[in-house]
Amino acid sequence: MAVAGRATELLWTRAKVLVWGRLSALSLVDQGLISGSGFILNLLLARWLPAETYGAFAVAFAVFLFASGFHNVLLLEPMSVFGPASYADRLRDYFQSQLKVHAVLAGTLSGLILLSAVALKAYGLRTPLTGALMGSGIALPFLLLLWLARRMCYVVQSPFSAVMGSVFYFVAMVAGLVALRQRGMLNPFTAFLLVAAASTLASALLLYQHGIFGPGSEPQGSLGWREVIRENWGYGRWLVASTALYAACSQTQTFLTAGLLGLGLAGVLRAMQMPSLVMTQMVVASGLLVMPSMSRDFGLGRIAHLRRKATLTSAALAAIALVYAAALFVAASPIERVLFGGKYASFAWLIPLLGLMPLCTGFATGYSMALRASQRPQFDLLANSVSAPMAVVSAVLFIRWWGIGGAAASTVLGFAAYAAVFFLSYRARPWDCRGMARNGD
Repeated sequence: MAVAGRATELLWTRAKVLVWGRLSALSLVDQGLISGSGFILNLLLARWLPAETYGAFAVAFAVFLFASGFHNVLLLEPMSVFGPASYADRLRDYFQSQLKVHAVLAGTLSGLILLSAVALKAYGLRTPLTGALMGSGIALPFLLLLWLARRMCYVVQSPFSAVMGSVFYFVAMVAGLVALRQRGMLNPFTAFLLVAAASTLASALLLYQHGIFGPGSEPQGSLGWREVIRENWGYGRWLVASTALYAACSQTQTFLTAGLLGLGLAGVLRAMQMPSLVMTQMVVASGLLVMPSMSRDFGLGRIAHLRRKATLTSAALAAIALVYAAALFVAASPIERVLFGGKYASFAWLIPLLGLMPLCTGFATGYSMALRASQRPQFDLLANSVSAPMAVVSAVLFIRWWGIGGAAASTVLGFAAYAAVFFLSYRARPWDCRGMARNGD
């Protein structure tokens, strides 16, 4: 009986591993599709539009990314935590309430962006940035709705549905871009409208699958959206400052380049970042995969295991990113020709410099995930509190001294400071695990 029980346990464990492996693979595919959509969108616009026009899109896209960070910490993250834990028996009502929260939050963020576009127009500034910001403000609620619908798929443990929504969005967006270009209608405003349309269709597909609307979608309980928004705020308010600081660290250079050097060079800076952003996305995805294992080690008091995983993760990701950066250094000019057809050939030297960004991110990942797994999120705020001022001050100085090269150097410096704080915090943290044995296994 004992042997049979042990065999059953092993089979059950293997089955769980296979299930979670499949879910993780689907999650990576989904994230790859969404990240790939953004990459293709920026790549094609950088190739097809004049540098100044693409620069306007790049600035407006940076504004969107800044705003989306608040949506993430005030809606997506709380929903991922509280949905399966507190509302598993009435998820449809909970999702409908979160949609109302989304309407309020995304509507507010969208309104602020649209007001900035109106202000530019009111001041009589003739710049493509006005239309780009207008398009960004219109697209924001719809693209964030797609992110919300995809996150719902993960709450109900159905990443395959998220993949289907992402595939639909990817195909619709790429087809729309080609159609707009063939008709001579492609510009930042119409590109954002296309994003809004593709997001709306993909979101409708996913929300219908979740039963959010359609037959039988009437609320079954008394769950109010105000109750949900209070819960979201209670969770996410501590992350708002960190989100704003991280955005300052990563987006300031784009804004200052546009203001000090012009929209054209802001577009160049964004275009030269694209190869490094590919590796950065891979590093971030790898870190998210290893974090649950670290959390389990911390909960069981296996601190030696957790520390070993943190060191190995950071070392491995940094080594991979270093090889990638070396490849960018060797092949910067050919990469620029493949991606942009020689349009930015005189700026290809920026590609390997910006390739140091994922190296810094990779080095920080293992240590940052270990600190988060040990329930110490304050170190994330500390890292951003140090890196953001350094990035802002260095951007102002470096851009004035060295132009666009200074903007790239400032970006790398900000990420290097971010990595250094995590490493030093990890080394200095007392790993007592609340009284558990220091090397308990």
